Amino acid sequence: SAARLGYLHDPFVTLFVRQPVRRSPLINRGTMIRNKAVDSLVQQFMEAGSGKKQVVVLGAGFDTRYFTLQSKGVWADRLLRYYEVDFPEITVKKAMAIQQHAMLHQLLGPRESLQFGGTELVSEKYCLIGGDLREWTSVVERLLHHGLDVSIPTLFLSECVFVYLPSQDSHTILEWITREVQHAMCVLYEQIHPKDAFGKMMLKNLQERHIELKGIHAFPDQQAQEERFRQLCWQEATAVDMNILHDRWLEESERVRMASLEILDELEEWTLLARHYCVAWAYKSNDKDSPLKAVQLLCHP
Repeated sequence: SAARLGYLHDPFVTLFVRQPVRRSPLINRGTMIRNKAVDSLVQQFMEAGSGKKQVVVLGAGFDTRYFTLQSKGVWADRLLRYYEVDFPEITVKKAMAIQQHAMLHQLLGPRESLQFGGTELVSEKYCLIGGDLREWTSVVERLLHHGLDVSIPTLFLSECVFVYLPSQDSHTILEWITREVQHAMCVLYEQIHPKDAFGKMMLKNLQERHIELKGIHAFPDQQAQEERFRQLCWQEATAVDMNILHDRWLEESERVRMASLEILDELEEWTLLARHYCVAWAYKSNDKDSPLKAVQLLCHP
C-alpha cells in the first residue's frame, strides 16, 4: 500500500503481490523511511571505492530492491552478482513470478536458468537461492557454488529477519562473514526494546498470532545491535532508531511530502512505534583505510 499511495516508487511490487493490503499511515510511514535509509546505504556501498561488489540479501522474501535499483542503473558495471536467500517454498514462487513477467525478466541479465528443482533462479547478475538460514553451512555451500567471491566487498542485508532467529544462529552467520569475507558490510533492520510497555504489548500481539521474535532479547536496543559487531572486531558499527531517522536524517522536503499523503492523527503512537525499530550498519575490512568507512547515514544534531 505504501507504493500505491506514493510513499515510495516501486513499479515491480504489484508483480509479486497480486492483492495488496491497505496498511495504516503508521506502517506506511515506517516503510518509506526504512526503504529510503536502506536504499541509501546500498547505493553508498556500491559507490564506495572501485572494483566489483556483491550483495547478499538474507531472508529476501518478495523484496524488489534488485529490480528497482537495476532499472535505475544504480548497479552500472560495479555489481558482480546480487544474491537473495529465503526458504525454498518462497523462492520457488518468486522465481515463477519473475519468469512470468517480461518487466522483471529483462532485468536479470544473460544466461538465466532455473535450477535445484525450481527453487533457484540464476543469471549473470542475479541469483535466487532456496535455503534455511538456521542451516547456514548449507546456505554457504549454495552461495559458493554460485560464485560468491569472498575476496571482494560484499554487503549482507537483512530486514526483520535476524530478530526471528535464535541469537546463536544469527551469531553463526556473522561469525562466518567475519572469518571468511575479506571486506564486508552488514545492514540490519530490527525490532528493539522488548521490555517496556509498548514492547511487551508488541510481543504479546505477535505471540497471539503464533509469531515469536527469538532474537530480540539478546539484542534489545541500539547499543546491543552495535555490540554484536564490535564483539567480532568489526571496525565500526552504528544503530539508530526510526525516530532519529525521521527527525534528523530524512530531508525536510520528504517529511512534508510524506505528511501530505495521509492524515496521521496518532503522532504519539508513531513516536512510540518508531522507537521500537532500528537500522544498524557495520563494516569490517582487511584494509585499514577501507572506503566502506564512508558508508553511513549522517544524522543532524
